[in-house]
Amino acid sequence: MKFYKSNFYYKIIDNKLNAVYSDFYKVVFYKNGLRHNSKNAAFIKYNNCKGFYLNGNFYGYKDDFTKHSWRKFVKLQAFL
Repeated sequence: MKFYKSNFYYKIIDNKLNAVYSDFYKVVFYKNGLRHNSKNAAFIKYNNCKGFYLNGNFYGYKDDFTKHSWRKFVKLQAFL
């Protein structure tokens, strides 16, 4: 997994890379070019707003999950 800054957003999406993208106000985790993080939030803003993504699908904001409830949810999704 590589770390990218500001101008490499389209490189991650187009080449379907596994990466962590960071700019001045957010950090985003990618797997195969899609937002994905099975351990915690995949989208984190500077004001602590978090978005939970799994394989590019959005599942909730900061208030919907905690770190532990997100991991439990991901385990349940593996069996479906």
